[in-house]
Amino acid sequence: MTLDLTCQACDTSFELELADLLDEPRLQCPNCDARVPRAMAEALSGALEELFAQLARLRPKFLVVAEVESDDLPPPYDRERAARTDDEDDEEDIEREPRERDADE
Repeated sequence: MTLDLTCQACDTSFELELADLLDEPRLQCPNCDARVPRAMAEALSGALEELFAQLARLRPKFLVVAEVESDDLPPPYDRERAARTDDEDDEEDIEREPRERDADE
């Protein structure tokens, strides 16, 4: 089983084997070496282990197929992404202000 990831820093797509993440909690872009903090990778690994344990309990009654796009997370998990987007918009507005003033002069 793999995670398909796209680095936000360099836009490189790559796959991460879940078994590798569970064995060695590390998440790093192979192109630009962007990485998440070890504690975050360990938390993700732990959450996946818990998810798999719960899915194993469902297995006798249900077949589960899951696909998760981080852009499509339900509330309240989408709040962090929305907050980041708002912050980025504010930064763009701040960066644009001096240029707009220059054009007016």
